[in-house]
Amino acid sequence: MTETVTVTFQLEDGTTFSGAVPRLAIVHEAMEKLLPHGFLKNKRISIVHAHSDDLIYPDMFCGEIHDHYGAAVLRITARALPEPDGALRPWRNVGFDHLALSMADRRAAVDFFTRGLGMVIMRDDEHLAVLSAPNGNNALFLFEAEPGKPLSDGVPSRIHHIGFVVDDLEAAYQHLRANFPEFASDFTLLERLERWSLYGKIAFGNITFMIQLSQIKDAYRGFPDPRTYADLMYDYSSRHYGVRYMPG
Repeated sequence: MTETVTVTFQLEDGTTFSGAVPRLAIVHEAMEKLLPHGFLKNKRISIVHAHSDDLIYPDMFCGEIHDHYGAAVLRITARALPEPDGALRPWRNVGFDHLALSMADRRAAVDFFTRGLGMVIMRDDEHLAVLSAPNGNNALFLFEAEPGKPLSDGVPSRIHHIGFVVDDLEAAYQHLRANFPEFASDFTLLERLERWSLYGKIAFGNITFMIQLSQIKDAYRGFPDPRTYADLMYDYSSRHYGVRYMPG
């Protein structure tokens, strides 16, 4: 089996871009390599397989797409996002969605969090392990901390990225562009089955964090019974935390 596969991107105007990428490269990396510089910036991007119209996720392996369909020919729909102006829409950070960690020994981490702490494996492949709380209200994403792995800098036991859910992703995008120029992002909204997401990085001192903001699609929102966790969790927004004696 070859170490690379050919990936072809078809744009709406009929233009194509094609080239060889590593089998374990994800689609997002292939887009950054093969598409013209700046094409992804400030866009809402949807990707389907050209032969089937199946939705393709930006973190799918190019090799697995090629093997499943016989070719990695991907059609891209790109919509320009509106520029922020003086009338920014309100939006809310709904809450913490997932914490992604780079692990030196991912197998041991999966074993501990599942057998030790009762989390449930929702995905476990060469790219990523996703472990859910039993009630599904949050998740751990565990990546391999090895050079050459997708989206990994090779440094173990550190935060890979932090994910939040918002109620209006385009409004959040406009807010960040208008008010936080230090938030480094192409401001590309990427589609998955259940959500649209925006990624960016921000530095605090000499430490840089990757932040993911997601808006869940209507059909995938909610829980069968939110009380299974809501009735047992602590509401951090209800009062000052850990302060016994408030001034005044």
